[in-house]
Amino acid sequence: MIKYIPGILIVVVIIAFSCRKVDDTPPIIVMNPPDTLAHILNNSYTDPGATATDEADGNITNNMYVKSTLDINLVGEYTIVYSVIDKQGNEAAPATRWIFVYNQAWSYAGQYSVTETEVFPSVGTTEFTAIVKADTTLNYRIRFLSFAGSTANAVYGDIYDSVIIIPFQIVGNDTISVAIQGSGSINDSVISLQYTKKDNIGTSLWNADFKR
Repeated sequence: MIKYIPGILIVVVIIAFSCRKVDDTPPIIVMNPPDTLAHILNNSYTDPGATATDEADGNITNNMYVKSTLDINLVGEYTIVYSVIDKQGNEAAPATRWIFVYNQAWSYAGQYSVTETEVFPSVGTTEFTAIVKADTTLNYRIRFLSFAGSTANAVYGDIYDSVIIIPFQIVGNDTISVAIQGSGSINDSVISLQYTKKDNIGTSLWNADFKR
């Protein structure tokens, strides 16, 4: 713009962009607590969420991108990562929530000393060591890596409070297969079972005590 004043020439140049503040400040993401949590296997999951704010754009929570690796049906460690970018292209530092999916039967896992007694049709006792693990896909299920006196017999059991059920299952190998079914009681140190075993010889009734 040019103004003429008698005897004086004034030139005023206005550059609009010189008055604008450059937005180079990234947004900030704040996760709702907790940052790390334990989650029960097979249970539905509701995420606590997060909020995102920007100095220029204000609340931009609805613009966040959430990436999740969570599988509620498999024991493991998972992450949920929150990301966001403001209108000027400034990216916030991502925020990560860690989630640990676990089987509530984990406390029963460990090494046990086993005494098994056949009560029918014959009478006899066998002793061995067995490893018990928490199942990775079903809550309150445990797996006996040795059962019925053999490491070839990997049997699972489902826990209901202080009761354990061994559902009907066929174990063993291609040469010898065994059908197992039973039930009993369980606590932190002893698993007591009564089960039937059916093999190529016949059906037998057994008592078993797993102690640690």
